[in-house]
Amino acid sequence: MRARTGWGWTSAFLCGLIFTAAGALGAQEAPRDGAAQPVSDRNERRPTRPAPLVARAVPATGAVPVLDGRLDEAAWRDAPVVADFTQVLPVDGGGPSERTEVRVTYDADALYIVARMFDSDPTAIARRLGRRDSETSSDVFRVSIDSYHDHRTAFELAVNAAGVRSDALAANDNSDGDSSWDPVWEAAARVDSLGWVAEMKIPFSQLRFSRETEQTWGINFTREIFRKSETVRWAWARNTEQGYASLFGHLEGLRDIPQPKRLEALPYTVVSADFDESADRSSPFNDGSVGSKGFGLDLKYGVTSNLTLDATVNPDFGQVEVDPAVVNLTDFETYFEERRPFFVEGANLFEFSGGGGAFAPTLFYSRRIGRTPSRPASEPGGYADNPSATSILGATKLSGKVGAWSLGFIDAVTSRERARIQAADGTLGTRPAEPLANYGVASLRRDFRDGNTGVGVLATTVNRNLDDPVFEGLRREAYAGGVNFFHRWGTKRWIVSGNFAGSRVAGDTEAMTAAQQSSARYYQRPDQDYVALDPAATSLSGWSTALSFGKDAGNFRMGTDLFATSPGFEINDAGFGTDSDDIFHGVWLSRRWLDPGKVFRRFNLNATWAQSWNFGGTNVGRSAYFGLGGQLLNYWSFNVGSNLNLRTLTDYATRGGPLMTRPRQWSVNWNVSSDTRKRVGGSAHGSWSGNEEGGWGVHAGPSLTLRPSGALSFTAGFCYDESQSVGFYVTQRADPTATATYGGRYLFSGLRQRSLNGTLRADMALSPSLSIQWYAQPYVATGDYEGFKELTRPRSFEFLRYGVDGSSTLAFDPDDNSYTADPDGADPAPAILFENPDFSFRSLRSNLVLRWEYRPGSTVFLVWNHGRSGDSADPTSGVLDEAGRLFGDTMRNTFMVKVNYWLSR
Repeated sequence: MRARTGWGWTSAFLCGLIFTAAGALGAQEAPRDGAAQPVSDRNERRPTRPAPLVARAVPATGAVPVLDGRLDEAAWRDAPVVADFTQVLPVDGGGPSERTEVRVTYDADALYIVARMFDSDPTAIARRLGRRDSETSSDVFRVSIDSYHDHRTAFELAVNAAGVRSDALAANDNSDGDSSWDPVWEAAARVDSLGWVAEMKIPFSQLRFSRETEQTWGINFTREIFRKSETVRWAWARNTEQGYASLFGHLEGLRDIPQPKRLEALPYTVVSADFDESADRSSPFNDGSVGSKGFGLDLKYGVTSNLTLDATVNPDFGQVEVDPAVVNLTDFETYFEERRPFFVEGANLFEFSGGGGAFAPTLFYSRRIGRTPSRPASEPGGYADNPSATSILGATKLSGKVGAWSLGFIDAVTSRERARIQAADGTLGTRPAEPLANYGVASLRRDFRDGNTGVGVLATTVNRNLDDPVFEGLRREAYAGGVNFFHRWGTKRWIVSGNFAGSRVAGDTEAMTAAQQSSARYYQRPDQDYVALDPAATSLSGWSTALSFGKDAGNFRMGTDLFATSPGFEINDAGFGTDSDDIFHGVWLSRRWLDPGKVFRRFNLNATWAQSWNFGGTNVGRSAYFGLGGQLLNYWSFNVGSNLNLRTLTDYATRGGPLMTRPRQWSVNWNVSSDTRKRVGGSAHGSWSGNEEGGWGVHAGPSLTLRPSGALSFTAGFCYDESQSVGFYVTQRADPTATATYGGRYLFSGLRQRSLNGTLRADMALSPSLSIQWYAQPYVATGDYEGFKELTRPRSFEFLRYGVDGSSTLAFDPDDNSYTADPDGADPAPAILFENPDFSFRSLRSNLVLRWEYRPGSTVFLVWNHGRSGDSADPTSGVLDEAGRLFGDTMRNTFMVKVNYWLSR
């Protein structure tokens, strides 16, 4: 293919930039006279990582420790001391500036850990309050436990110097933890004249481990000294090494731990009142004031010490923040994060990536379960009350390990939803809005070679009961599944990973025609011959595969990626995917410096080159990227990058029409952030882009954080975007006279878009278990379309401008707010009538939440949700003017009280 010829000179150019910069920066010397973070002079930098360290836990003697931040119990005096810590940041392998001592003991119920953190200036210890799992900018002690001892999974538990807890589950030998894991455990912290002390009680019922009489676990201890930006770790490994849990030390001495048959119940009840000014007062369903109540139950049962069964009835969203407002002008779905605890906890088990670097499709997207009903009712002249979400009648989840296998299973049943209606004559009734459905997910994974090799399988199923004519056009069943693998070698420096997945969906001909014509594949494109739209089809199948190879450790890293997704690959019943019919190949190079030098604490250079094709062999993407970034000695950080997209063809710009040229585009992006240790901090990011046809875009996003006290913080961030498109899709019409474009007219326009959105937060913590949060998101977006035109020739960026070129005409009807365009001003081409696409939208969403954990695992929430929105017909008004109109829009207020109570035996 002709598109491949650009690789030679581009790769040489990128490699040249990398190695030239490497030569210049590689000559950095460590700063003199303490310019870098001070390191204890009595400790030399370690040249290599030592052999795995061993810590020993001993049975508690006498009474179990009381969590009060003191070391006066006999259990602590008899426990061996772990004290040989090594600096990770800012000097990798350097000696710690302060001494840390850790002791571990246990009884029949729990593991107890205490850390004495000496400090030469106890008054400078950062100890800020905050809600659980929040970033408090404080001194922190963290324990990471690989109780499976599979070298892949880490249970992370941390406490800061003010006693605020955080916890996360890190999977796939990766340090990025999932903070949705909320075990029930206890901690205390106390600052004294020697420094500070952290004590933890971790019930064995909250961990997962084998049935062996004598246990060996992986473990690591980490201390963060906030004012020095210093991190020290017991089981040290260089920052350039790959892996996380596989690099832990060993915890020995655990014997005869009882195998707890855990049974936990978390019932909740919620009462809410909703007041909506925009409601129709004559509606029999909502006159603007509606009260409701509900309840639900989550159950957790420990089948074995390393296998857990979860069940839920009417799972609660449990969310503090609502989904953000968006204006989506594309033909692709918007992705929103999951917030329901039942689905969020342990979500890593149901990721198809398997821990490798290869691209992996999202086979499971849990927000499909309980989705908005797909057939909402409407009643002309009457009223309809549609459910906002599909009820989950029940869901179960089995997760954990059986022997060497990690497994996860989910089964959920969603109800047949009905909308309430009132006909124009006052008759009340109901109408189906969503069918009864069953969702299933299964995941299996096996690791070898101490977690350096692994294989996994993931499968999903969806089955719907389409027994009513209103459900015509929905898919009856959907199946997807695949296998993935990864393999690391050469002391974890090299990695190869890949996957293969397949899909099949089935339904009536209407459903399958819609699937073939969706934005992911566009089978109806007139200028291709490798797929064909089949209006009689009752099923659709496809596949996806990926392979990645690279050196992912050390200072110099590189890799290459290849993936392909066939046109028929469809996973959106249980998963999330916006693209198919795609073949991609890319290479990347990276050079990093992680030790402080004369200018930088750390620095990195990155370069990539990528190309993509569709299955017809058309080159639809060629891009090159070069970026650099790092942290200065004053703790300010920055990144700068530039991207070049070469001129290619696009197979989706006409949304099912012929190929079209995508102009050459370039962009520059940057971000900078200040020293995060300060009470006042800030950051800013921005970008500029342009293309060869005169299109352009700018983006700017400043933010400011204030921490006036150890219990209060404020954050304000705004993003402003403005762009000018010269060929933005508007609509299309069939027209047999448009022979040059295969019997269709494809309308485009110039589009001036402006948007302003903000994120405002205030957090006040009265204690480690009592906090108040306020969150608000104002959002304004406008779009002004002008210069309507139609594509005149496939594989080009050439247009007929209505009312300008030839005898074409364009007329606007203000009464109907519509345009009439005529390509030739007379016969034979018919006129095209389309609605004015100009828009102006504004919204404000906010939450005020009081959260009180009144006993371990049990919480009370008091919530006030506020929202208002509106639109106007004038997209040329400024975004600030539109934002000013927000407070004149109708509003909706919801007040809610939710209480849950944790039970365990």
